[in-house]
Formats: sequence, C-alpha cells, structure tokens
Amino acid sequence: MVNYRQICIIISIIIIWPDATLGQRIKEKPNVILFLVDDYGYGDIGFEGNARVHTPNIDRIATSGAHFTRFYQSSAACAPTRASVLTGRYHLRTGVWDVHDGRDFLHRDETTIAEVFKQAGYTTAAFGKWHSGKTNRYFSWNRGFDIGIHPKLYSYLNTSYIFNNKVVEAQGAAEDILGDEVVQFIANNSDDPFFAYVPIQSVHEPYNCPDDLFEKYKDLGHSDHVSRLYGMIELLDRNIGKILDAVEKKQLSENTLVMFLCDDGPSPGYDLSYAGRRMNDAEKQERTREWPRMLRGGKASIYEGGSVTPFYAMWKNHIPAGMQIDELSGIIDIFPTLVDACEIKTARDNLPLSGQSFWPLLQGETINDWDGRFYFDNTNFYQIPRGKINTNHPRVREISVHHREFKLIRFDRYHSGRDTVYYELYDLENDPGEKLDLSASEPALVNKLSTEIDRWFNSITTEGRAYQQAVYEIGDWNERATPINLDAYEQLSLAEAPEKTSFNIDGWIQEGSFIKYNLDVIKEGDYQIELRYDPKAYNSGAKFIAYTDTDTASIAISSGINQSTSETMHLIPGRQLLTIELLDAGNSGQAVERLRRLVVHHVPGREDGEVLLNPQFKIETNGQKYGPFGIRNSAADFMFNERPEIPVVITGRRMLKILTSVDNPAQIDRIIAYRNFSEIGEVSTSEIMELTDLEPGKFTLNIEFISKTGIRNSARAIIEII
Repeated sequence: MVNYRQICIIISIIIIWPDATLGQRIKEKPNVILFLVDDYGYGDIGFEGNARVHTPNIDRIATSGAHFTRFYQSSAACAPTRASVLTGRYHLRTGVWDVHDGRDFLHRDETTIAEVFKQAGYTTAAFGKWHSGKTNRYFSWNRGFDIGIHPKLYSYLNTSYIFNNKVVEAQGAAEDILGDEVVQFIANNSDDPFFAYVPIQSVHEPYNCPDDLFEKYKDLGHSDHVSRLYGMIELLDRNIGKILDAVEKKQLSENTLVMFLCDDGPSPGYDLSYAGRRMNDAEKQERTREWPRMLRGGKASIYEGGSVTPFYAMWKNHIPAGMQIDELSGIIDIFPTLVDACEIKTARDNLPLSGQSFWPLLQGETINDWDGRFYFDNTNFYQIPRGKINTNHPRVREISVHHREFKLIRFDRYHSGRDTVYYELYDLENDPGEKLDLSASEPALVNKLSTEIDRWFNSITTEGRAYQQAVYEIGDWNERATPINLDAYEQLSLAEAPEKTSFNIDGWIQEGSFIKYNLDVIKEGDYQIELRYDPKAYNSGAKFIAYTDTDTASIAISSGINQSTSETMHLIPGRQLLTIELLDAGNSGQAVERLRRLVVHHVPGREDGEVLLNPQFKIETNGQKYGPFGIRNSAADFMFNERPEIPVVITGRRMLKILTSVDNPAQIDRIIAYRNFSEIGEVSTSEIMELTDLEPGKFTLNIEFISKTGIRNSARAIIEII
C-alpha cells in the first residue's frame, strides 16, 4: 500500500518533471557555427583542387561532412547574401537590394535566424562583417544576437570594432582577434546550446595580412598581390582551425553542426589600399592557374563564377563524411535547414520563408519535387544613383532562374544606355562554363523559364517591400546620435545630378538644392542636425535649413570651419522625411565643397527624466588625472571612421583608478567596465575601481552606464601601457 510520503514524492516528480525535461531538452539541442567568408569564391580552396593554397581547416569541414556542388548565394554581393542567410528569404523581400547607398538595411520587421535560436534557449553571437544595417537599431545586438563584434570594413590590422554599441580599438590582425573571441564564446557557453555566426571579412579587398605571412608567400615566388591574398587565406583558415579545435577540446563535436560558405565570387582585388590598383592580367593568371576549373564571371556577375559558392556541412555522427549533394540548393535554404536540424519551431506569424530545408538530403533521404524547384537570383544597382532607378518598375540588369540542369538569364541593358532586353540559356550539366547559349535553339524552354522569372519578379515588386531606401530610426536613448549615410537619400536635387553614387555629396552651389532622408522617430523630443563638410575658407553667410512636416531649424555655415550644428527642432513620433536644403549659398556662391557627415542628435529635455545626464569618467594614474571622458556616439564614430582618441600613456607603476560620475545618480542601475571585449567588473559612483598589474600594450577601456530603465550609453578611453 502506498503511504503518504510516497504519494508526496510522486506528486513532486510530476510537478517538477516538465521543467527538468525542458532543461535537458535545451541542453541536448545542437550547437551551430556558421562560417561565411567574404569574396572568397570557389578556386582558392584545397578541397576544391587547388594544390598551391593550403586550407587544411576548411578542408576538414568539407571532408568530415557533406559538400554541395550546386549551391548559390545572392546577387554575387555581400549585403544581399547576408540578408538571405539571416532571414531564409530572397534578399529583395527583406529590404536589401544593394551593398551601400541605404539599400543594405534589413527591414526591422524581418525575423532573423538569431531571433529564432534565442527564443529556443540558445546564446547567440555574431563575429565579423555585419553589413545588414549601420545604426544601433539595425546592428546585430538588436537583431537577436546577444553579442555582436564587427570590424571596421576592409581594415585588417590594428583596427576598430563595434561591440554591442561600444567602439573598441584593438591591436593585431582582425581575424586573429575575432577568432579568439569565438573561442572564448565557445568556452563560456559549452554547457548550453549556442549559435555562432562568423561572417569572416577576409578576403575582401584591399588585400592585407601580417608581415610574416606576406613574406612566406613572397619567398615562394609570388607577386605582392597574390602573396597578400594567400596570406589572408592562411590567416582565415588558421582561425577556422582555432575554432574547430575549441569545439573538439570541449568534446562538443558530436553536438555541433558546422557550416561553411562564401558570400560571392572571387574578386581581383586592390592591394593594401583603394588608392592603388587591382590585380593586373599577369597576377590574375598567377592566381587562377592553380584553379582546377574556370567558371565564367566573378564577384558581382550573374554567371556561375559569381553566383555559385562552396558549401560544406559537418556534424560528427549526424552527417556522413564524404557525402556529395548535387541537388540545386542555396543560401535561402540555410535558415529552414538549421531550424529543422535543431528541431526548433518558428512562430506562425513570421514572414514566409523563401527557402526549403535540405536537412533530409543530409540524412540520405530524397525530397519530393525538389528537382522541380526554380531558384532565382539577380544583380544589384551598385553605384546607380537613386534618381535613375524607377523603384516601382526597376530595370534590373540581370535576373536568372535555375531549373533542373538549365539556367536562363534575362539581361536588361537599360542602365548601360541601351533599351534592350535579351536572354541567354545554358545547360549547366553539359556546359558548366556557360560557353554555349541555347536560347535560339530552345525557344519553348526560354518562354517557360522567362515566364517564371516574370512571375517571381512581379511578386517581389507588388509585395511592396523591395527597392526602398533605408529608414533611420531615431530617438532611442541607447543611440543619442544616429548617423545617416549621405548616399542613403530618398530624393536629391542638385544643379548637377551625380553620375554615380558616392559616400559624400558634392555640388552645393545652387540655392534650393536639397536632399531627403527617411526617418522613423521613436520618441517625441528635441533634436539637432549635425553637418560636416569641406568648407570654403573664404565663404561666409551660407546657410542650410533642416525640416520635417512639423518643425524647421537653420544650420549656419561658418567660414573655415568644417562642422555645424542646427538649432533645436521638435520632432513627433512616426515616419517622416528629413530635408536638408541650401537656403543661402553665401558670399562665394558655394556653401560647401562636399558634405561628408550627417548625424541626428537627440537632446535630453525636462520630460526625459529616465536619461542619465552627463555620465562620464576620469582616470588617475601615477599622480596624474585624465579626462573627463564623456559618452560617445559609437555608431556615428564607427560609420564615419573617426580617428581614435589620443591614448592615455601609463609608465612606471602600471595601475590606474577609474572614477565615474553622473548628474542624476539616482537613475543609475549599474556601471560596467570593459577592457576591449571583456567585462572586467562593475563600478559604483561612490567607489573607485582600480586596475593593477597591467601588462604592456594598448587597449580600449569602455565604461558602460546603465539606467534603471535599461538605457545603455558608453564612454571610452584608449590606454597604452609601456
């Protein structure tokens, strides 16, 4: 007979069992590491048959799991590919349709793969090139990632990073620094499921690498261009190996799914800087003679050399080693495959996925009707000014569709000065080099596939989500100053329209000239507009005005000064256009030579009591005081490549004291100190934090002030220990 004590035990087990089961189930979910390499292409990998380039760690992924032979990315470009990887949707549906010009911002209502994993109990992190939006509200830490560390674009040595809305200056090779952070992330989260997105910035131009790697390949007889490229490849492969070794060291190989791919085709890049030149023909031949196959086209091309990517998937005892998959697949399929493999349920109200899970293929199964799918791609509008694009009916330069062994490309030469549309058809099974155009001999197939292109593209344009300029969300106190990309304009009116887009805007000589940007004001309040420009030293009397539908503010241009800030303007919540208009060209008739920077500042008012006022810190070391260091506009500093501060140099006794202050301390919740990317402790306004036994070198000290309402703002200083 069951006694009272046994009954209580049984009831307790019943009550706690669901939670215990859930906890165990979360721990059993596989980890995921997703490598995405920039501009790598298909020819510089040992596994693909290149005997000159040694990539043992990339090869380790390929040989230990499955490799795909017909895997495609998006638009042969970085931002579109990232949009599709993050969302599982064709990039045009996500708001991303180019690589700059305000066309690379992922719509805020898109669901990212990181958000899905985070909701399933994963810790998520992104390490590398982001390129899916350039302000705080769009960065990774606001798109489902717990941690986001992203280097300055195309700077590889001793460069800056943005890390959860804090700027860090760090010494060393970027891929080494990021690789170490991924290893640390794995160590910190080895007991729970994690998702690590590692979009490696190498090997995007301009080519650069540490001196020892450059000299290694120079000694082997290579040119400077190819030596630096090969040095970058060895560096990225070394760090992939570092990460794979960390997984094995933690005995996580049987519980970690690893994927590897590239974002576009190979590029004959610049060497060292954009002020130089790209590879010449001899250097291209030096590189490509090691490629076992030559595909037509490269980066930004609709042909196979620009659109196909190596894709490898490894998961010990779950994906057979040496498996080859020939089915037509692509990056829109990664999102559904990962949630399928990890048995994660997605919300029903999420936007519909474009891709399909290929997880059954990795299990050796067949998928009904997979062979009958249509897979679409398109090129972008790189450097074509906004005013020349009819966004209601855009004339896309190339659109392709893959179906079975065939590929049809629709060419439109409107933006090349010819109002001409034509097609090319290729049988990729028998003609992988796309040398024989079959369009004239296969009119029925051309008609069938062109109809599919029209159907797909019409669905894109009628949906109303494609071909929109960036919408800048301002008013979030976590970003007191929101940077605006000058080339992200909705409308531009100058005396001479630009022939190509540019990061800067020239030609401010005619009164009435204007430029408009899309804003979404999150919080009603007072704002100021900051302009930076190349001044005319002899100019005086020039004036801009900034306005929306609700308020106007003037911006006076002073002679010989390169920056001006407007009067305060009051903005109400909601979508609106911000216009910057030249009201008076001044005495010289030319207000500025070039606009270089536009920032919208949110100004605290009396009604903003939750905002920390004047948070700052000082440093004391060896009897000297430095500072105060006030909060910085991290995203703006990062976007506009602000020069790093002059470092605080510490000699002799290697220690420092940190003293923080704020005008309204009652609103403080916490103050956290970071050394580069690592939290080193909490600071109190009533206490002094000491750092002792500092090792020689340079690092960034960020002090993050957190209000009781969760607002985070950071101040920073560069410390050099000698």
